[in-house]
Amino acid sequence: MRISADGFIDVRDGRRVRTPGIMTRDVAPVPEGEALAYLLSHSFPGHRQVVRGLSETHRKRIRLAMFADSVSERMNLVDRVWRAITAEVLPPSSWGEPELIQIVQFEAWAYPIYLDGSCTRVIPHGGLSVAELGSAPVFEMGVATA
Repeated sequence: MRISADGFIDVRDGRRVRTPGIMTRDVAPVPEGEALAYLLSHSFPGHRQVVRGLSETHRKRIRLAMFADSVSERMNLVDRVWRAITAEVLPPSSWGEPELIQIVQFEAWAYPIYLDGSCTRVIPHGGLSVAELGSAPVFEMGVATA
């Protein structure tokens, strides 16, 4: 970094410029319900189901994704969180129709996760209330597990 005679700083040398990262204290984590809704508003390639809850680091990454400048940066952050909290499952038996594999529940909201062709998505988009739940394996978010 050079400081010119007129007082301006030349920041073209990228080795000395520090950008905020995931562990920066300036980034507050998103509340868990909002983070889960944002995460599950995306569809993901592959067949996966949720096996872990969201940690504070995951919620910070989702905060960074919400305010990311580019779509590729946003999807990179969201995909990292998705892969950290999920595990692979077998592909659906029939490719023609979505197959329900799990319901993720957080407080009064439920998010049915389906294997739909070559991706995993929540149907209906945005989830539904717990009162409308059917019978399927339920993963409760926000519940402390050992």
